[in-house]
Amino acid sequence: MRPFFAFIVLLFSNNYFVFGQDSLVTREVIYKSAYPEGVYITKSDFLKKTPSQVQIVPKGLIGFKKPVLAESVHNCYFYYLSPDKRIKDAFAVSYDGYLYFQINAILKNRHKDDDSQTNSFPNSFVRVLIGGDNFLYTEADLANVWAKGAAYGGVGGGVGVALANKWTYGKGIVWDFANSEFNIFRNCKDFNEFIKNYYENGIQECKKNQPETFNIREIIEKIK
Repeated sequence: MRPFFAFIVLLFSNNYFVFGQDSLVTREVIYKSAYPEGVYITKSDFLKKTPSQVQIVPKGLIGFKKPVLAESVHNCYFYYLSPDKRIKDAFAVSYDGYLYFQINAILKNRHKDDDSQTNSFPNSFVRVLIGGDNFLYTEADLANVWAKGAAYGGVGGGVGVALANKWTYGKGIVWDFANSEFNIFRNCKDFNEFIKNYYENGIQECKKNQPETFNIREIIEKIK
């Protein structure tokens, strides 16, 4: 067996990577939730662990008729099973052993310094990847609303849209149990401001505007 082919076989046999939406997420690190299954309409419901226990299904983000997803993915919509209606204005969902936060809830309950962040699918949900007694960590495609607006306004048509999309990143986000709020890592310097209070060895060099995703995950594992 050729070495390269053997490596590919080993990669798949160990389920090391999850492709598609989860191409950056190893199966081993995804947080399995102890929260009772159901829809947490409010932050208070979430803190009390008292969901509305209704039947729901995950659906994809794209297309007029959203497909029901056979497997859990990182970013999706949730629909009530009957009637077939998208879940809006919820705080979180616990489904099939995984915990999801609605992006709109993240934006409404974020730290005061994170008010410039926005998202194109605010009613969608993102899955918690890492969790502990101190923090729950997820990632979402958030953009700086002012930079995005400038990209749209300065250039017309499709070119403006393309430029605006360059400002969107899969940014790290933590739910901070102590402060009952979300903290969005807007950029590398912002992450350093957050982490210096918990783990000084986690401070990044900031060679790029955004911190390295895998480094963030390793650090959150230490302080979760």
